[in-house]
Amino acid sequence: MQLSSAQMFHHRWCAALAAGDVAALRAMFHPDAVQVSTATGQVLTGVEQIAGTLEQLFAVAGPVATSGVESFVDLGDSFCVESVQSTAYAQVFGYDVFVMDGGLIRFHANGSIAPRALSPLPQPTGPTQGQDVYQRYWSATNAQDPNALSGVYTPDVRFSNVGNVVYGRDQLVGAVHRFWASGMRSTLKTVSRFVEAPHALCLEATAGVGSRGGALDITYYEVWMLRQGQVSHLIRGLITPRPAELQQIIQKIAAANQRTVQDFAQATMLRSAMQVRW
Repeated sequence: MQLSSAQMFHHRWCAALAAGDVAALRAMFHPDAVQVSTATGQVLTGVEQIAGTLEQLFAVAGPVATSGVESFVDLGDSFCVESVQSTAYAQVFGYDVFVMDGGLIRFHANGSIAPRALSPLPQPTGPTQGQDVYQRYWSATNAQDPNALSGVYTPDVRFSNVGNVVYGRDQLVGAVHRFWASGMRSTLKTVSRFVEAPHALCLEATAGVGSRGGALDITYYEVWMLRQGQVSHLIRGLITPRPAELQQIIQKIAAANQRTVQDFAQATMLRSAMQVRW
């Protein structure tokens, strides 16, 4: 089996965590790296601060073992992993998003899928660049305005929705327009996490996705990388329902209404060739 460069890097990452090797982990980060915990809201800037926090982690909890990799999505210059990580004291099924620069981690975000024990976050101050981009995105989505949506993304945006990857603004916005034309829409309901970092935004939210005939509430995580007020990367994964659970829901809907299941499959991008934007 041939591994991609991202997969080989992740193997090195997991080995260093399992060994509690701060020096090896430090060498994997860009000097100006940023690390974000969506669960706690902690933002670390610079390799020295990141390495110091890792050293404290190992001193308290010991090494971190990675197992049960459920999803690995490679976007070329970035990748997203969903896996189980364990210490002597806790086990978490979570997600890690890495954005690379010259073979080193430039940005790293992590969060918990289960359990869902979230620390209170400080009240955001604003307006901020992240808040502005997020509001523009949802304004365009609610209005179903493809021109406004185009302004949210860079021309070379990289987008991953539950493992389905789209490259380029024209392709992404075109797919969203087809999604809207099919009668589907998405409505933001709640935002449970919203953490801003230099040139990045990490969030967890719930949206209703469906048509006039009915909608399904989906809780998901997103990592946005920002460049000059636009989104250059948007990586999304499911928190609940999980992909297997969602597939079961789709199958139950199919038994009653074949047309509804096609709409939901398009909305969630599960086993569908159509690339869509919520």
